[in-house]
Amino acid sequence: MRKLCLFIFLFSSFGSLFAEDFSAAIQEKLLLPFLEVRSSQNLMEAEKWNWGSVLYTSRFWKHFPCQIKVGNLTGTGGLSKLKEPSLSTSITPFSKARTDVSEITAALPGLSSSKKAVSIFGEFCYANKKKIFSSSKLNFFYNNEDIFPVFSGSQTITLFKKINFAFAATGGYFTYPENTFNSWFTTSDFYYHQGKLFCFNPQLSVKLPHFESLFSAPTYQTPFGKLQSAYKTENKISFGHSMINLSLFYNEHKNLLTTRENTLKDMIQTKIGFQTTLPAGRRRPVFLRSGFTAMNTFYLSEENFDSHKMKVSLGSRLFSMLYSFSFIINSNFTIDTSSKKASSDFESASLQLANSWYFRKITPEFTMNFSVKPDKDYSGCTTSEKFGLNLAFMKNPKITASTALNFTQKDGTSTKQGFTCSVCAHWKTKFLALTGKIAFKMEN
Repeated sequence: MRKLCLFIFLFSSFGSLFAEDFSAAIQEKLLLPFLEVRSSQNLMEAEKWNWGSVLYTSRFWKHFPCQIKVGNLTGTGGLSKLKEPSLSTSITPFSKARTDVSEITAALPGLSSSKKAVSIFGEFCYANKKKIFSSSKLNFFYNNEDIFPVFSGSQTITLFKKINFAFAATGGYFTYPENTFNSWFTTSDFYYHQGKLFCFNPQLSVKLPHFESLFSAPTYQTPFGKLQSAYKTENKISFGHSMINLSLFYNEHKNLLTTRENTLKDMIQTKIGFQTTLPAGRRRPVFLRSGFTAMNTFYLSEENFDSHKMKVSLGSRLFSMLYSFSFIINSNFTIDTSSKKASSDFESASLQLANSWYFRKITPEFTMNFSVKPDKDYSGCTTSEKFGLNLAFMKNPKITASTALNFTQKDGTSTKQGFTCSVCAHWKTKFLALTGKIAFKMEN
């Protein structure tokens, strides 16, 4: 432990002398059979100190895995679905539809966590896979910066071991600030005082052999008392070594006010994907996975109706227990329907090559990214490349290192170069774990 702390101190002193952007953090964990207590400190900014603890019963009561968390927590799960109910715009060739219901969850602070308010989270659960009502959960999350707690509940029903139904709902009151935007030429009144709104997100998940589906209808109370709902469905069809993913999101309400002061545009999102995994080796288990994902975003408002977004991602990955090679292409387009004939404008494209090798004491990784982004009038073009290398050493303490070189050119002329490096060390005993991370960045 002393050697680990000395290593972090020496490397942080060296990095702070030469780096333009430097960060260093350390985390301590106390591990007991029923309790975990952790503390994280940002060594460069003393005020960014986080703590958290969790009391759980899973090791003692198998059918009642309950837990209580207190500290600088990050609320996720059902809270994230209420905050951002639409489909994720980040896609890969291997993106999969998410067909599980989402209850409220909370994460303890990590090394890179920003300062969070003190919160409390509780989960009371009954689980028994041999019963028809195989799982029942009641969760709550309360942040001392908010006025009201948020609750979620779920019930899972299992039939014939292969048929699964899950019902879940997240609901609560959220505050919003005053909106003073009001103009005489607007068609609707946007002005409203500060207040609270009720948000509710019911979910239904169905899992059958070769088919899974999730439907949700997030509902929000407007500042004027009305209830407005959006609708989302995510579906997954599997057959043999292949899988088809189909997702749809629909919101007809302009500037739908969600939680945490977010507004959502009226739009329709569609996402479709296909991927297959085939054996490619004879002597050793080697697999080739290929996939394709496309996503469209159609805006319904008059000011956005003629401009729609489209993303396409395709690639392949060859992997085994010893190595992994991947090839991915991503493209972004804007579809213009203002004229009688629809046209598409190319926005950007990126190519990624990633290689990894898995050995006993070292895991080298190499990543190369190449991206192209033309100007609006196609008179110029911006390109960028990234070369990365990841290494892992030893077991306890486990030390991992990551480096990356970034280059950017404008019309063939170099405009920017950058270098980033991070080192993380983790040391663990039966009752104690210590993690330290240092990172620095240089640009020219």
